[in-house]
Amino acid sequence: MVKSQRDSNIELLRVISMVMIVFYHFMARLSELNSAGNTQTIVNSLIPVVHIGVICFVLISGYWGIKFSIKGFLRLFLYCSFYSIVIYTVSAVINPDLFSLKNFIKSIIPYQWWFIPVYLCLYLLSPLINIPLKTASAKTKLFFIIILLLISFVFGRFVPSLSDGKNPLNFVLIYYLGNFLRTAVKLPSWNVKKLLYLYLICNVLLFVSIFISNLYIPKIAHIINQLFYPYNSAGIMINSILFFLIFTKLKFNSRLINWLSSSSLAVYLLHENSYIIPYLSNCIDQLQNSTANSVVFISALFAFAIIIFIVAVLIDKVISPVFDILFKFVINSKFFDKLNSKVQDVSPE
Repeated sequence: MVKSQRDSNIELLRVISMVMIVFYHFMARLSELNSAGNTQTIVNSLIPVVHIGVICFVLISGYWGIKFSIKGFLRLFLYCSFYSIVIYTVSAVINPDLFSLKNFIKSIIPYQWWFIPVYLCLYLLSPLINIPLKTASAKTKLFFIIILLLISFVFGRFVPSLSDGKNPLNFVLIYYLGNFLRTAVKLPSWNVKKLLYLYLICNVLLFVSIFISNLYIPKIAHIINQLFYPYNSAGIMINSILFFLIFTKLKFNSRLINWLSSSSLAVYLLHENSYIIPYLSNCIDQLQNSTANSVVFISALFAFAIIIFIVAVLIDKVISPVFDILFKFVINSKFFDKLNSKVQDVSPE
């Protein structure tokens, strides 16, 4: 059987979104490193612009749909655990003071990345949330989205656990939006250039408005940030959807893009690991100290994000075959057969 090739336009979106996530995390580190005033103003103005990577990832899941299987869930969970254990083991070898049974046990459960537990919840919920999407009309889907919007955007502001949008409820909303974009939205016959120009103009205006407000009216900058920064804000949803639509208009296939994209999750797991973050923060600090010009520094920081992306992909290509071998042992075990049969018995699909 010939394996179908993934659409490279969406895989390119996945790659660029991950680079944006890395770049965003690097800029977020600058606040902790007490960067210079002008640099910090630029960074604070850029953060809402590039904070869309996670939203785009979940939109992709909704756009294509999650096809639940116990094998898929275990692979995702064990893949994250595998990286957590490997990184901890290497860190403990480099610095033996880090080694303890408690830390090793902690490394088995991939809870240190906020995104992973929330996405795993979305994956587990997918058989249920997919049910109305299979037969619902466009109007019904829009009704579901409006209800979720009200809960996540309005009520979420008063519930601490929902306030930043980093929760399964908001991910279900984004998932539904992704499905709605593919199945119910008839886009205008704009070409890619028009969508790209619109996106760039909107984000240049966003950057300039925050930059000027940060300099002269910080309260206005705070309001704009509240509209565009949290994952359950209207601005970030609109910005992410506009960015997402650009790539739906592209049609091409590239083995290189698909090859890079398949390691996107590994990039996240590596650069956001608590044992690796101090080293990256030190590199960012040294980069800033060696660069006087703020614009040059931000450009160098973006280049550094691309380098980290490429290095992480290469690391994944080396060690992921080891994981594949270990995972085969898991799925070929009697325990997996029993678990899989039980899940199929209770699955609504």
